[in-house]
Amino acid sequence: MLICSVSVRPPRRAIAAAIAETAAAVDALGTGNVVFATLVDDPASVAELVDAYLGEIMLEAASAADVVESGLAYLGEIAEAATALSVEDGTTTSPPAFTTWNPSDKSGINLTGGDLTATSAVGGGAGVRAISSYSSGKRYFEITTTTLSSGYVGLALSSAVLSAGTTTNAIGLNAGGSVWLNNSLQGSWSLPGLGGGAILGIAIDLTNTLIWFRVGASGSWNALSGTANNPATGTGGINYSTIAGALFPWFSSAFTNGQVVTANFGATAFNGTVPSGFASGW
Repeated sequence: MLICSVSVRPPRRAIAAAIAETAAAVDALGTGNVVFATLVDDPASVAELVDAYLGEIMLEAASAADVVESGLAYLGEIAEAATALSVEDGTTTSPPAFTTWNPSDKSGINLTGGDLTATSAVGGGAGVRAISSYSSGKRYFEITTTTLSSGYVGLALSSAVLSAGTTTNAIGLNAGGSVWLNNSLQGSWSLPGLGGGAILGIAIDLTNTLIWFRVGASGSWNALSGTANNPATGTGGINYSTIAGALFPWFSSAFTNGQVVTANFGATAFNGTVPSGFASGW
């Protein structure tokens, strides 16, 4: 009996592993990576902070147009720089500065009371001028006498000699109530005497070279009593054009020491009424 020898195919067996395709670049990573970061509004750039695995938010680079992020507390308001077009919030006005007697322009005079009280210290001529002068405009000031038995109160040019005890280059009312101009008695004008405790008001129109004197807060201008002389209307003024120029308030003690006057150039309220149209003070 012939027997053919043939090979026997082994039985089929199951494939132990599934066929896996080759991973492509576009395939996503497998499981195992968890991202905790929030979504980002634009792609990260080299200037941005990327720390996604810690759960921090990616920040885009700040630009010039960006504003301050919320969450920052400021103790004060952010103020813009002032420009030429900026408007001031408010303005302040400095009070006017009034003159005094001049410590550097006196002879035989002691000054006290903020350089407003002048006392003659010699028996001969003594005098003092104020610091400021004017050559135009209308102004009013007052002089109070403590003791004045000899001397003048008025206005003088810078050329008046303070130690002379005269009214050369000056105009003034003397202790007896007479008006003197450039060392000449003005006989048409007579006022009450100054003595002690008198208040002398002086109104001067420098533009028109006219001056008015008044003894007492409500006394008559350039007169002993009741006249129509009035600085406000320009009536009855004494013309002093022979000494026209820049004038200084002036005090002269002619012969006696211990003569005392105190000036009010506007730093405090006046006793008399300032005439209409006249600046208050010197």
